[in-house]
Amino acid sequence: MRSIAMLLTGTVASQVIGVITMPVLSRIYGPAAFGILAVFLSVSAVVSMVAALRYEYAIVLPERDDDAHRLRQLSTGLVSVMSVLTMIATIFVFWFTSSADRHWWVLLIGVSVFLAGETTILYFWMTRKRRYRMQSLSRVVQAIVTAATQAVLGLVIAPSGEWLIVGYLVGQVFGVGVLLLTDDARKTAPVRDHRSWWELMVRYRKMPLLNAPNALVDSLRLNGINMIIGGRSIHALGQFSMAWKLAQAPMALIASAISQVYYQRMAVAAPGTLRDLVRGVTKRALLVGFLPFLVLGVVAPVVVPWFLGSQWVQAGLIVQALTPWLYLNIATAPLSTVFIVAERQGTMLIFAIVYMVVPLTILFLAGGDIVRAVWLTSGAMTLLLAFLIQLAHRVAGQFDRQRVLSE
Repeated sequence: MRSIAMLLTGTVASQVIGVITMPVLSRIYGPAAFGILAVFLSVSAVVSMVAALRYEYAIVLPERDDDAHRLRQLSTGLVSVMSVLTMIATIFVFWFTSSADRHWWVLLIGVSVFLAGETTILYFWMTRKRRYRMQSLSRVVQAIVTAATQAVLGLVIAPSGEWLIVGYLVGQVFGVGVLLLTDDARKTAPVRDHRSWWELMVRYRKMPLLNAPNALVDSLRLNGINMIIGGRSIHALGQFSMAWKLAQAPMALIASAISQVYYQRMAVAAPGTLRDLVRGVTKRALLVGFLPFLVLGVVAPVVVPWFLGSQWVQAGLIVQALTPWLYLNIATAPLSTVFIVAERQGTMLIFAIVYMVVPLTILFLAGGDIVRAVWLTSGAMTLLLAFLIQLAHRVAGQFDRQRVLSE
């Protein structure tokens, strides 16, 4: 609980900063500008999600710190390669695009991929070392710098999506900088050994073979939603992306801290105790999230346009539609790691494919009414997440029985 509280402090602070600055930014920039930012984040998120082939998730698993060090080195190397390949690809896209459709911000996608990948690697390393305070500080610094830079650039240069992107990247740089400045792991890091890297890659091969496709499918789901909405209207995408940030804020306050702490606890759970751990975290998450999401769903259509400005009426209706889906996300966010610990990534991959296809199909067929489309999507996703909770409990129970029999 102390670990969760420490992580929650940083997450709460960063989310509060984001919420406080949101009405300022929403009056400087219009929905179309936020739509451009959403497109940039969607493309970079799909790549960065698998930039390290998910080997960063294995950092917390080895018993020996030397192995964890080498997994960290391996992950950073993979992220660097993926970032360079992304930069090359975006240069070709920029070069061969007609001048009317050419946007210089696509050249920054590779930079964002590297920064996001390195942030995740450092988070998992510090989760292994239980240095949660540094993670909290990094989140707070990134939130402050991002909001301040975006506001200044919008007022001084232009209130366009390109400068929202630049402000976001500046915040990423400062967030990674805080983690690197406070990390002393380099003093004890083993000599780089490519043979050891290969041995670890084989040992944790299920990360790229099963977990990475699972993560890619999950990323394609969320970012595919943005692409489908943005393909119809960049203005509607701006409304949706702002609504998603507002509705996700209470979920992120709880789920991210619980997920990181319980991932470490699940990885070292004693034989026969994983199912009880899963049951406990599910109940706690649902109880803590019930009241915030109930209030949010009731007041959103009135409060959101008042908070953001009169041009954000649709965002309030979308927030209301999202609340059932995001509420159950609180319980399922930490449960996704059960399938990693139990080495059942294949099961999770099958679910993730269904979880991706359903919302993309609904949004594609729902037509241009964004609010109606989000309600239909939210209802379907809520039912799927309820099924995932039952599935995670079953997998945890099977894993417990296997471990008890093997003892």
